Amino acid sequence: MKKQFWILTILSFTLSTVLVAQSFKFAAMSDSRGPYNGVNDPVLSVLASHLAESQPDVKFVVFAGDMVNGHEYDPERTLRELEHWKDVMSPIYNNKRMVWPRLWPVVGNHEVRNRKDEGNFRKTFPDVFSNGPDDEKGLSYSFDFNNSHFTIINTDNWYYGDPLDTTDDRRDWHYVKNLDWLEKDLYSARKRGIEHIFVFSHEMAFPTGGHLRDGLPNLGRHLKLPLDSTRVWYLNRRNKFWDILKKYNVDAHICGHEHLYARQSVDGVYEIITGSSGAPVYHFNPKYRAENIDSVYPGEEMSYAEAVKYYKVLHYFYGQGENSQASKNFVGLRAFNYTVYDVRKDSVIVETYGAFPKEKTNNILDSPIKLIDKFVIKNTVAGKDSANACKSN
Repeated sequence: MKKQFWILTILSFTLSTVLVAQSFKFAAMSDSRGPYNGVNDPVLSVLASHLAESQPDVKFVVFAGDMVNGHEYDPERTLRELEHWKDVMSPIYNNKRMVWPRLWPVVGNHEVRNRKDEGNFRKTFPDVFSNGPDDEKGLSYSFDFNNSHFTIINTDNWYYGDPLDTTDDRRDWHYVKNLDWLEKDLYSARKRGIEHIFVFSHEMAFPTGGHLRDGLPNLGRHLKLPLDSTRVWYLNRRNKFWDILKKYNVDAHICGHEHLYARQSVDGVYEIITGSSGAPVYHFNPKYRAENIDSVYPGEEMSYAEAVKYYKVLHYFYGQGENSQASKNFVGLRAFNYTVYDVRKDSVIVETYGAFPKEKTNNILDSPIKLIDKFVIKNTVAGKDSANACKSN
């Protein structure tokens, strides 16, 4: 009854504000796994408390996956870790200023390490909408709030294959499975006159550091050229995903997976990685260093020389003086963080609050939380015919 009441409340609120959109705020976090029952309690609790206390206007939080470590062989342990995570997030769940359900979850790869884990996720987070694809109910879903649309996508599935073949059963990570559902969802939002669209997933489309080998391009370790058919398939799926976001003028793709803060606009759509609420902080993609391009520097995923193959395939800016990223407007910080989105009719003001890790560590907080970045996303749909906005590209 409680869930039905709040669903009706949200729907009534949404319908009442379609014609007159009001400013509101939401927040995003991601990646809090750590050593305390699967969670980095000291960092996550500080960030959650800071958000709840210093951001009184935030209506809800979206958490973009990898809440916990999870366990490949013990799904009951994963379930216990998720319940513990919810306890650590009590500053959000107990925040009466926020609207139901206060936190919207996104599936990460660490939540799906066993065939029972999708069921565990649904059990832990029952208060999400069941309007996603038939095979992803409770894992992918969407909703409207105050003339903005929020689409949550599962990028880390479980592959069941042949139910009669017990060996045909494995993790199915690093891609968007139901692109048709995504496009229909975004088309429907624009047809309703929605002004802002935010798409969330755990995995990023443009790796910035620590996961150059996977994410949605999923190029794999020890990349060889020319690309084999599997690598081409993943890369094409990534490209189609981004083409859909461009087609429907999505304001931002907000994600995690890489444990850092990064933002860049790629072909007019922002990708914002708000990727460490306690998970070990990563380094960024290796840049050109004339003295030794073959060395793997402390904390980096691979040497610059090895990374060049990835940069070529991904069409990144690389070489002397370049940033080794998808866009020249890239901004990144190695910090624990959360992001706040002030949604207005003609723009979204994004503020990032963060703290830096203790020297020579990557998972211990050693500085006060403060504003570390601020920028504005201009709304390309406001003032236009929203129903036809998807045709502008």
